[in-house]
Amino acid sequence: MTSTLMRPPLAETPALADSPKTPPVDSVPPPFWVPGLAWLTRRFHPKGTDKLVRALHPPGNARPVKAVIDYDDGMLINIDTHSFLEWYIYFYGAFRPNVSKMLNRMLRPGQVAFDIGSNIGMHAMIMANRVGPTGRVHVFEPDPHPLGRLKANMHLNGLDNVTLNQAAVSSRTETRQLFLHDDTIGNFANASLQAANVGRSTKAIDMKVWSLDDYVEANPVPRLDAIKLLAQGEEWNALQGAQKTIARFKPKIFFLWEPSYWARQSLCLMDAVRFFKDCGYMTYKIEFGARLPVTDEIPMGQVLLAVPDRM
Repeated sequence: MTSTLMRPPLAETPALADSPKTPPVDSVPPPFWVPGLAWLTRRFHPKGTDKLVRALHPPGNARPVKAVIDYDDGMLINIDTHSFLEWYIYFYGAFRPNVSKMLNRMLRPGQVAFDIGSNIGMHAMIMANRVGPTGRVHVFEPDPHPLGRLKANMHLNGLDNVTLNQAAVSSRTETRQLFLHDDTIGNFANASLQAANVGRSTKAIDMKVWSLDDYVEANPVPRLDAIKLLAQGEEWNALQGAQKTIARFKPKIFFLWEPSYWARQSLCLMDAVRFFKDCGYMTYKIEFGARLPVTDEIPMGQVLLAVPDRM
């Protein structure tokens, strides 16, 4: 079970020094009341809280919070609210909290997990904490900025059971261009192998791309219990390059369904459902509300869970 440490709002620790790639922002500190507001919203967020918080201290504003705060099960995490994802963690304690809760419940010491599209490591940290020193987490994060913050978060918590790969995952192993995140929108989670998924013209860099089947052949694992696949529009392709791995290990698979990304490849959600059915899996809605089987198209983007149908 996860736990939240009940420290007062003034107990926040200054953040570690920023990566040189951190986008420049004003050095003016945030309003004095922001830590107190966040301390409350991490614990109580009734309906309407998000609208209020966005009005008072929106993500990406010129007075970001830079701090180290309590995170899942006694861990710590570096925060810079110039990034939307870190802003969300700062005010609510977790990003995609149902995914965090399920990872905490399903993973056990000694298990192996893959985090594809790890960003700052908010879920990789939970994975590493749960599988413990006898287990292993393999992380794939191609964007240099969040990868630097991911490394800092692992170091902050002494998590040394993590294999870090600055690489993307797709249908085959090759070198491709990675279109970096768009600094102007304060979202450092939108780097993509597909330029249209970034939203505007951004800098591109050459990037190592693995198929999971090739990666596992080159880096053998004794088992594979869970995969989190949030690859900014590359989810379908990543699944195509992981068919041998899925058939062999039967891991539980969290994957991002984002209608606009999939539509650019002329794909729909039922394509994923059929793919998993052919693998002997069932696909479930898990991010909002009760766990329910996916039986039709879903208009809103969200994380879904595919599990072997014997479970």
